[in-house]
Amino acid sequence: MYPSSAIGSQPPRSKRRHWTRRKKIAVLLVSLMILAPFAAAGMYVWQITNAIEGVQDGSVVDLPSGRVELGGVSHIGSDDPSPQASPQTEGDVAAPTAAPSPTNTPSRKKNPSSIGIARDIIGTGIRTDVVKPEDAWPDADYINVLVLGVDTRETEGDQNADVIMIARVDFTTNEVRVVSIPRDLQVEVPGHGLSKINGAYNIGVKEDPDNNVAGVMMMRDTIEYNFGVRIDEFVLVDFKGFEKVIDSVGGITINVPERIEDDAYPTEDFGTTTLIIEAGRQNMDGETALAYARTRHQDNDDKRRERQMLVLRALLDKGQSLGSVTRISQVINAAGDAVLTSIDWDEQLALVNLALKLDQREIVMENITEPMVVPGTSESGAWIYVGDPVEIGAFIESVLSGESSG
Repeated sequence: MYPSSAIGSQPPRSKRRHWTRRKKIAVLLVSLMILAPFAAAGMYVWQITNAIEGVQDGSVVDLPSGRVELGGVSHIGSDDPSPQASPQTEGDVAAPTAAPSPTNTPSRKKNPSSIGIARDIIGTGIRTDVVKPEDAWPDADYINVLVLGVDTRETEGDQNADVIMIARVDFTTNEVRVVSIPRDLQVEVPGHGLSKINGAYNIGVKEDPDNNVAGVMMMRDTIEYNFGVRIDEFVLVDFKGFEKVIDSVGGITINVPERIEDDAYPTEDFGTTTLIIEAGRQNMDGETALAYARTRHQDNDDKRRERQMLVLRALLDKGQSLGSVTRISQVINAAGDAVLTSIDWDEQLALVNLALKLDQREIVMENITEPMVVPGTSESGAWIYVGDPVEIGAFIESVLSGESSG
C-alpha cells in the first residue's frame, strides 16, 4: 500500500503534466503562426530566385561595340565619305552586301548567385536602393536604350522590327523620355544602301543567322549612323512572348480613345481576320493588347505608335501596383521567354528601383511625324516616309535631353 500522502499527490502531478503538454502545444501553435509568414516569404523568395536564375543566362547578352561613325550618313556625297557608306540603291529591303564584322568584346555580364538574388529581392521589396544607377553605370548621367519589337514566328519570311523606340533613362532627374521612329522611314543601312528602317533588323538576321543579336546590331548601327544618337543598351521583345507578359500580370486596362475596326488584321497562319475593339475603358488580355498595339489598317502608323505608347504606359502602371507583385515569378518566366537584353542583373535592379518610384507624369513619349517626315514612294513602288536624317537626329536628341516636348 502507498502512504496516504503519496496517493493524495498523484492527481495534481497528472494535471500538471497535462497542462505542460497543452502549454507546449500552445507555444508550438503560436510559434507556427509567427513563423508561417516568414516561411511563406522564404518559399516565395526561393521561387522567385529560381525563376530569375532560369532566365538570366538565356535572356542577357552583350551588345558588341558600334561599328559605324555617329552621324556618318551626313558625309555621303562629301569629299570624305564614310567608309561604311555604299552606293545608294532604293528598295523595300536593301540587297545584302559585305558589312564590317562585329567587334569582339569580352562579356561584362555577371550571373547572379542564389544568395545574391534573394538578398536583392528582399531589399527591393522593402524599397531600399539595392543597386543605384551610379553603381550600375559609373560616370553616366543617363543611358539610351534601343527598344525593338519583332515577330519571330518560325518562318522563312522576313523578320522586321515593327516597334522601334529610343528611351533615355535620366539618372539625374529620374525621368524617362522616349522617341518612337516610324517603321517605314527610309534610311541608309550601313553597307547596304537605302531601306526602310524596320528592314535593317532583317538584314542583320539574314547576314548572320547564328548570332542572336545580329539584327539588333544592324538596327543600332543604322540609328547611330543616320541620326548620331548613341545606343548604350537594348531590349528586344518578341510579340508572342509579349502576350504572355501581359497575361502574367493579369492583363492591363486601357482607355481606348476611339473604336477600332480592322478588316485585315493578320492571323497566326498568315491570313486575316476582323478585329474590333470598342472605345472606352477596356480590360485587355495579352492577345487583345498585342492586337491593339499592332493594328494599323484603320488609320496609319502614327496612330499605331500612339497605341503602342498607351499599352506600355498601362503595363508600367500594372507593374507598379501591388496586385502584380504576387505574380512576380510568372512575370519573370514570361519575360524570360519574351525578352532579350544587354541589361544585366545589377542594372535591372537599378532600373526596377527607379521604376518603382517613377511618376508616370515624368515619362515623355513622342513620335516622329509629319512635317518632319513626309510620305513618298521608293523605286520599287513601296510606300515610305522620307526625311532629313540630320534634322530627325536633332529632334530625337532634343526630346531625349528634355529640351523639347515634341
